[in-house]
Formats: sequence, structure tokens, C-alpha cells
Amino acid sequence: MPHARSESPGAAPLVYTVDCTEPSRHVYRISLALSDLAPGPHRLTLPVWAGYYEIEDFSRHVFDLAVRGPSGNTVAVDKVSKNTWVFEAAGTATVTYAVYAFDLGTSRSHLDDTHAYWNGGTLFFYLDDGDGGKERPVRVRVRAPDGWYASTALAGNPDDPMQFHAANYDELVDSPVEVGTHRRYTFTVDGKRHTIAMWGEGNQDDARLVRDTRRIVEAEAHLFGGLPYPHYTFIFHLAERATGGLEHKNSTTCGFERFSFQPAARYRRALSLIAHEFFHLWNVKRIHPDMLGPFDYTQEVHTHLLWALEGFTSYYAALLLKRSGLYSAADYLEALAEDVKRYESQPGRFVMDLARSSFDTWLGEYHPNADTPNRAMSYYLKGSLVGLALDLEIRGRTGGQKSLDDVLRLLFQRYGQYGRGFPEPVYQEAAEEVAGGSLAQFFGRYINGVDPLPLDALLATAGLTLTRQTADPDGSSRRARRPDAWLGIISGTEGGRAVVRTAYDPGPAAGVLDPGDQLVALNGWRIPSAEALAERVRADHRPGDQIELTLFRRDRLIPRRLALGTAPPNQYRVERVAHPTPAQRATYEAWLGSEWARDDTERS
Repeated sequence: MPHARSESPGAAPLVYTVDCTEPSRHVYRISLALSDLAPGPHRLTLPVWAGYYEIEDFSRHVFDLAVRGPSGNTVAVDKVSKNTWVFEAAGTATVTYAVYAFDLGTSRSHLDDTHAYWNGGTLFFYLDDGDGGKERPVRVRVRAPDGWYASTALAGNPDDPMQFHAANYDELVDSPVEVGTHRRYTFTVDGKRHTIAMWGEGNQDDARLVRDTRRIVEAEAHLFGGLPYPHYTFIFHLAERATGGLEHKNSTTCGFERFSFQPAARYRRALSLIAHEFFHLWNVKRIHPDMLGPFDYTQEVHTHLLWALEGFTSYYAALLLKRSGLYSAADYLEALAEDVKRYESQPGRFVMDLARSSFDTWLGEYHPNADTPNRAMSYYLKGSLVGLALDLEIRGRTGGQKSLDDVLRLLFQRYGQYGRGFPEPVYQEAAEEVAGGSLAQFFGRYINGVDPLPLDALLATAGLTLTRQTADPDGSSRRARRPDAWLGIISGTEGGRAVVRTAYDPGPAAGVLDPGDQLVALNGWRIPSAEALAERVRADHRPGDQIELTLFRRDRLIPRRLALGTAPPNQYRVERVAHPTPAQRATYEAWLGSEWARDDTERS
């Protein structure tokens, strides 16, 4: 999301009125009062994206747009592109329009009889005249049903709790708003007020969630030595499909599936989302390459550094939950092992490097296809593991005196705290400065290249071992038994049939089975489900066996033969060695923020 700039002195404000008094119609009625307009044409532009790295074309929800002049006369308006309208006026004008909003998501807007929520990029036009329209100060008035109130990071009006202001358009659209009768909680860290606006119900414990959110804030503030804002707002949505999060400079919106707070493993994932989005207030909102703010809202914004901005944020979300005590050692190592398993299961790790994965995110990060595991690599997943690797690499080179923490602090001190972006090469330069030497080989092999990450060796420096095993469906390990046979597909069950989602390439089914194939029989015997197919391959066959599958492909029944492969490991563990050296113990304790001896007796 955008990075706010200072308000233009003396500029006439843009005054928006957001009317949500008919929530059951799911339509916002908005007016925009403009003043100090120079004679001539004026352009109104609505962003085509708002936070996520994908084009969303919000203007498709806009209707009933009209412009009136100072005397109330109707002014002609021309739509000149999918998201731009042009009109001619001088002095003052009022723009009115409606926006349909029934899409619950952190980058979208939603309005019903329980609440109003908006991400500003979906509702607010900016004056695109090339003369500082986006730098004009902004005023927002909210009209809502009786009893509703608003929560937002925008500065309020002490005389009217439903009026707010922003220094400029960037700050306006970087400050989501929750309006309704939501539950509100506050706490203070480092003298800064934090508000949680919680909409929806589930199996959460509000008091525990507020308490644990505070611990996340404390842990992350400790890493950076303070909090770079006067106040912060968390907006939490609990609904049937409300998942994901979106960061802003002084706030975040997090969506949770309503029953995602029990049992403990699911609750840890919910905390991880909060920790991830809160960490972005530094890493993305303030620590970012120069192309990531201020933005061009009309097109894609490319960078090669999302592995650091998103991947490192994922790395620190889990790490700081461990340092805060919200994760046990076992919790953290289990989550780490699962990440390594997911990474090593992707053939795409040998095809797409992290720099290209970052740059190409606009081509489908949020809309993977059947071949994505074979050709692409997530900068979230691999970026998190590169964060781990770089952290341990720096700790090893400096004898534990420096870490990736110091790289982030350095970038914040030189750039982030001043609201400045940096040229992309600065990231490697900062890491090398902290490490005390060249990291060209590390960046060349693991970020700009596709070499396998040296996780086993690096984890060993902290007294940890990484084991890869084959396990039976009941979870029992089999270290010495024969290897399992492997069909090499991702599948699911639909209508009593196993359906191919992806054929791994390389893999035994590559070029034989297609996504969408309905597998109905194995060696002449019916297949009732994807689980039954996997069990029969595992129990009845050996690697190298020839099998025949009968399948429907576009309604035609056809046979296919293939030779089964050898199953990759399906159980990963990261465990501590029995007798660490003093150096291993010191690295472990400095990295995870806990004593080795204490973690010996810790239980999840």
C-alpha cells in the first residue's frame, strides 16, 4: 500500500462524504466536494489495485456518477478509460457516485446490515490533473445508521467522531475504515495507543487474542527499538471465509475463518497472520525499494525484492512468536520443518529464482494454475527460508555479533524512518556491510539462482538436525523399510472419483495424466477416492511397477499406462542435538531468544 507524503501547504482539501445509511442494499453513496479548480478539464481516477499484487479494476463497481457545478448545474462527464472520468469546470464542483460493495476481503469493501468496511482504493477517486491533486489534504465525513461508530488509523475530529482527515490521498487510501457496532479493545505499548476493532464471532477468546496481540507488538517493537507511529489500529474480521491480511502504515486488516482459533495449532496460525501483518509496518511500509511508494495506482508496480519484503516478513512472524513465548521451541521447529517440506516438494524451485518470482508476481501469485508447482516458486515460502539461511549465515560469519536483525535495523535507520525508498542493489549492500564481507555467492546461488538451500549445514550451526523420512498414513516412521511407490500427482475427490489436480514434472505421471482427469480404475479395479488410490499405490506396489489407470478425459473413457516412481519423503523434522557445543548453544539462544536448557523441558 502507499506511503503518505506531507500535506501540500495551502492546498484546498478534497472533502469526501461516505453514506452507508442503507446497508441492506450494499451500496455506498459518495460525494466528493472539489474547490480551487483551475479552468479546464479535470480527471478523476480510481485505482486498479490496492495492496495485493494483482489488478482488481475496482471501477467495475462504480455507477451513477455525476458532476454538478457551483450553481448546481449538471456538468458533462466523459469516461476516457476503464478507471478515468473527465469533466470541465472552474472553481468548485461536486462529484456524486455509488459503489456496490459486497465483497468481503482485506483489499475490497463490504457493506451489509452488520457493518461497513472499506479499503480506500476501492471507493475514492483522486484528482489526476498533474498539479498535485493527490497531495491535497483530505476530509472524510461518514454517515451511518444510528448507533454505529468508526475505527480507523485516520486522525479524527474531536467535535465529531464520524469525521476524519488525512494529509493527502496516499494516507487516505492507506487507512481502512471499519464502521458498525464492532467490539473495541485498547492497550498501550511504549506509550502508544493500540486499538483492536473486532467484527464477527467464532470460537475466539477475545481477551486472550487482545493479550497475545499485545505480546506480538512488544516483541516486534523490541527488535526495532521502538514504534514508529503515534497510534495503531487492528481491524479483525471473523467470518466464514474471511482469510488473509493486508498491511498499512499505521493499521492492518486481518481476516480469520470464524472457527480458526481452536485447537492450539490453528490458533498459532492466526497469531502468525497478525505477527506477519504487523511486521510489515516496518518491512514494506517503511523499509522498501524506491518503486514501492509513492505509487502509480493505474498499473502494476514491479520489484525484484518481494522475497525480502514478504518472505523475510514470514520468517520473522514465526521467529518473533517464538521469541515472545507465544510459540514453544517445539511449535517453532515443527512449523520450520513443514516449510522445508513444502519447499522441497516443489519442482519449481529448480526453475524459478526468487528475483524473477518477485518481479512476476503480477502474473498470477494469487491465482496459481495446475502447473504452478512445476514452474514457479513462491517468494513467501522460499523467501522465508532464505531469511533463515541469511540470518544464520551472518551469525556464523560474525561469531554471533550480528544477524539479519541488524540488516533490517540498518535499512530502517538509513531509509525507513525518513520515509525514503532505496535502489534495489542497496539490500545486498546492507547485508554485506553487516556480514563484514561479500555475499555475492549467497545472492547469486539462492536468490538470483536456483541452487538448493544449504539448510542442513546452517541449522547444524544452531545445534539442529533436519531429518527427512517416509511415514505411514498413521504417522509412524519407517526408516529402514522399502521405499514407497509414487504416482506423482496432487489429487482430490469429486463425486466419488479421484481427480488429478497437478502432475509433478518431473514425475511418473508427467506427460501421461492431465489436470482434470477423473481416475476411475487402477488395474481394472474401481477407485472410490483420491485417498483410496494413494493407499493402494503405497500398499500394493513397488517403485518401477507398471500400472494401468482407466480415466475419463473430457468425457471420453481411456486407458493410460505408466511406471511408478519412488515416493519422496513425507515427514520432516527439525530437532535439537543431544549434546550441543558451546558455539551451537550460543547461536541457538541468541537466534531464538531462549535458553537451551529451558527449551529442554518446554512443552507445546
